[in-house]
Parts: sequence; C-alpha cells; structure tokens
Amino acid sequence: MSDRLRAFFAVALSDEARACAVRSIETLRAAVQADVRWVPAENQHLTLKFLGEIGEDRVDALVARASAKLAAVAPFELALAGFGAFPSAREARVLWLGVSRGAGFLAKIARKLDGASRVAGAERERRPFSAHLTLGRLREPARVEIERLAAPTAPPWIVSEVVLYESRLAPDGARYVPLAHLALGAQLDPSSNEFAPES
Repeated sequence: MSDRLRAFFAVALSDEARACAVRSIETLRAAVQADVRWVPAENQHLTLKFLGEIGEDRVDALVARASAKLAAVAPFELALAGFGAFPSAREARVLWLGVSRGAGFLAKIARKLDGASRVAGAERERRPFSAHLTLGRLREPARVEIERLAAPTAPPWIVSEVVLYESRLAPDGARYVPLAHLALGAQLDPSSNEFAPES
C-alpha cells in the first residue's frame, strides 16, 4: 500500500491580497466578540478542491489530468471584497472575504478540478462551489456583527496558475507545502499575451 497524503488545489494570493487579508483579520478581531481560530498569513489561499487523503502514487496522474483540463483556461483577473460568514452571520462558523472579480472563473476551474480528481480517488463535490477566502473559524457558532463592517481592499491580480498543496499536520497547526504548479492557458497562443475578461 502506498503512502498517503492530505492534499488540495488552491489559488495563491498576491502579496497585496495577502496584506489585505491580514488587515481584514485585524478588522474582524476588533469587531467580533467570539473565540476564533484565525488563519495565519502564510496559510491563506483560495481553495478550489479539497482532495482529502490520496495515495502518493496517484499524484503524477492527478497533476497530468488536472493540467490537461486547465490548459485551455486563460489566465484571469481576481479581486477580493466584502466580509461574509458561513452558514450565516446569525450562527457563524466561518468568517471569510468574498470575491468581487473572477468568481465565475474560479467556479469553472473548480468544476474541472473536481472531475480531474477522480483519478486520485477523491470524492465528487456535493455542494455548489462558493468562492471565498477563509479568515477564521469559530470554535463555537455565534452571531457576528459584520454587516456594516467595511472590508479592506487590494488591487486585482492576474491568476495564471493553480497550486496543488500538501497539508502537513503539526502540533502548532497545519503547514501547506506546494507539490505542483499547474499553468493556466498552456494550449493558448502565448503571443496574444492576454487574459480572460471578467464574465
């Protein structure tokens, strides 16, 4: 039996977006009266597909299948904006930043990765994809007063790749280690030097 690892696909943040996320946590920390486990800056990313545990011997096949599906998807512009909570602000369990530009492209890529992930034995997603950047998780569900909070903003950035990460659990929290970088638009004409417009 092969060794197994915990893995997921995600979009990495630009430096400006990561700084925006840090400022957003500071804003929420001052406003939310609850016990929250905040996501460290180095762990922040936009999850596209959580794979769970997969065999190490399936990683190469997974990367090849996913890369093929992403080869015809053009790079696109992405921007963060606005606070939200899952399942709702009345009984929040997760606090997040929304996506104001590029959400449709993220959903498209998530669907492609969901299909590609079958080669690694990952289960298909049952819930519709919701583009968001997780900032914190409440230890107990609570009402949060975030409706009137103005979230910090950051300049849009161009997403040109998806990253396959391994999640390594440690006593002080998880570490996310890149296993592969999957380029968008590998089948497109590189001379065009264009990215997909906002849908």
